[in-house]
Amino acid sequence: MAIAIWSSRFETGISIIDTQHKALFAAVNKLADSFKAGTSGNQVKESLAFLVKHAAEHFSTEEKYMQEMNYPKLTSHMAEHAQMFRMAQELQTNLAEGKPITMEVTIFLADYLQNHINQVDMGYVDFVKEKNRK
Repeated sequence: MAIAIWSSRFETGISIIDTQHKALFAAVNKLADSFKAGTSGNQVKESLAFLVKHAAEHFSTEEKYMQEMNYPKLTSHMAEHAQMFRMAQELQTNLAEGKPITMEVTIFLADYLQNHINQVDMGYVDFVKEKNRK
């Protein structure tokens, strides 16, 4: 069962961003499935690496769009992305060092992703819509 469930409320209307968001939801769910199945640490490691890779690609794409539109909150948005990326890398380091990572981490990631889209990314969407009206 998925813990990060995509719905229309997460749609930004920017095709590539929505596609990448869906891929991040899938990556979080894949990580959760690794925990639920009780599979080896290698599967969790692979799932986490997949999530980190997709997050980096997504953050880069999103920031490029924001820069092109002269989004006034770009710096704070980039800082939030950087914080999330550092947290994911820290999880990878902890896993590589044999420190336990639990299902709660996956639940946190799902919540964070959903909140980030609804509260932060949608601010950019509103900005673009307003700018296009002028």
